[in-house]
Amino acid sequence: TQLDAMEELRADGIHGLILSPYNAPEIRQKIDAFWDDGIPCVTVNTDIPNSRRIAYVGSDYYKCGQVAAGLLCLMTNGETKVGIITGSHNVLCHEERISGFSDYITAHHAPVHTVDIAVNGDDDYRSYGAVSSLLAAHPDIGALYFTAAGVYGGGRAILDAELPRMPVIITFDAVPTTKKMLQKGVITATICQHPKEQGVRSLSLLVDYLLTGELPEQTLWHMNLDIKIRESL
Repeated sequence: TQLDAMEELRADGIHGLILSPYNAPEIRQKIDAFWDDGIPCVTVNTDIPNSRRIAYVGSDYYKCGQVAAGLLCLMTNGETKVGIITGSHNVLCHEERISGFSDYITAHHAPVHTVDIAVNGDDDYRSYGAVSSLLAAHPDIGALYFTAAGVYGGGRAILDAELPRMPVIITFDAVPTTKKMLQKGVITATICQHPKEQGVRSLSLLVDYLLTGELPEQTLWHMNLDIKIRESL
C-alpha cells in the first residue's frame, strides 16, 4: 500500500516526500529510486536506515526503550512480570523500543521478566483483545509496556479486567485518550516525543533543501524525551 501511494505521488509530480516508512527493503529501494529521480525524502517519526533519505526527524527509539525500562525499574519492587504490547514487528521504531527496553533489563540484571509480546496493529479494538488475552494468560502480571498506539483500548481492557492490583503501565506520547487514562490513574507514566515539532522540522528541512540544494547539516534530528505522570499534566 505504501509503495502504491509513493508511486501515485510521483505521478502527481511531487518535488519532495515526507514519509513515515514501513520497514521493508522495497520501501528503502523506492526511497533510493526517488533520490535518483531528483525527489528527496525526509523520514519522520520512524526511520529506514541505509536508505538515501536526506534526513530523519523523530525520536531515538532505542533510547526511548531504555528510558521506559529505567522508569519501570524505579516503579516496581522485586521480581516483576511484564507484558509488551507493540504495533507491528515491521515498524522499526516499535522494534527499537523493545530492543532498548530488553537490553537495559539485561545490562542492569533487573528482576523484570517479559512474559509475552502482543501485537495490536496500532488499533484500539485489537489492543483491547490483545491485552485481555495477556491478562487472562498471566494474571500475576505486574507491568505492561506499550510501544505503540492502541493505548486507550488496552487501558479499557485493564479497567474491565477488575484486577486486584493495577499493574505499572508505561506508554508513549500524550494524545488526549492517553491523557485521559493517565488522569484516571490507569497509566503510570508516558514518555512524550514532541510529534508537532517532528512535523514542523521535517517539512522545514525538505523545503530548505528544495530551495537551496544544500543538504541538512545533520542526517539525524532526535527529539527530546519528556516524562509525564498524572500530577504533571
